[in-house]
Amino acid sequence: MINPPRVVKVERDMPLQERELLVSLLKEYKDVFIFNPGEMLGLDPVITEHHLNVDPAHKPVAQKNRHMGAKPCIAAAKEVQRLLDTGFIRECKHP
Repeated sequence: MINPPRVVKVERDMPLQERELLVSLLKEYKDVFIFNPGEMLGLDPVITEHHLNVDPAHKPVAQKNRHMGAKPCIAAAKEVQRLLDTGFIRECKHP
């Protein structure tokens, strides 16, 4: 699989001197950034996982369904599948 280019967009309306400094800084520290969730697999779950602090005595509240168009729905499903495939997320068994 070919890796996509690693692109960071910088605001065009930023003053030229600031933009040049920012681009220079981003290039200097390019090894700090990730562009694929699969690159984060070595991190300690204590740092990266989110846990819901829910009182089991409270009754769950069902929110009204929100519908989105076909294109956003397909895009969201593809992104979720990609994150599942890389092991970046997993299904949550939470009430």
